[in-house]
Amino acid sequence: IPQSGWDKLFISFIPADSGKVTSKTTKANVRNGTCKWSDPIYETTRLLQDIKTRQFDEKVYKLVVGMGSSRSSILGEANIDLADFVDALKPTAIALPLNGSEPGVTLHVRISELHIL
Repeated sequence: IPQSGWDKLFISFIPADSGKVTSKTTKANVRNGTCKWSDPIYETTRLLQDIKTRQFDEKVYKLVVGMGSSRSSILGEANIDLADFVDALKPTAIALPLNGSEPGVTLHVRISELHIL
């Protein structure tokens, strides 16, 4: 995270198909260029599966990292497709580069539970 101007950050979780925030973390302090959120995001969604191919349709979410809702207070954003993690049997950690931010700024995400009903 760039050193100046970013004191506290939160993450907004936004389904790409609706464009509306469904979940948000609390604000976390930036220390030594890093930020760690203690509160997880829980999201319930429907993943549709093609009967013939058994493939799941994509379910893309946008993760927006920022200090507020105005464009100037957004550090960056990344996309994640939850359908990519349907077969994950254990927690999965991924690194997502933040678009709209300085090169090298990365959001590390851990997907710990995905239940298929």
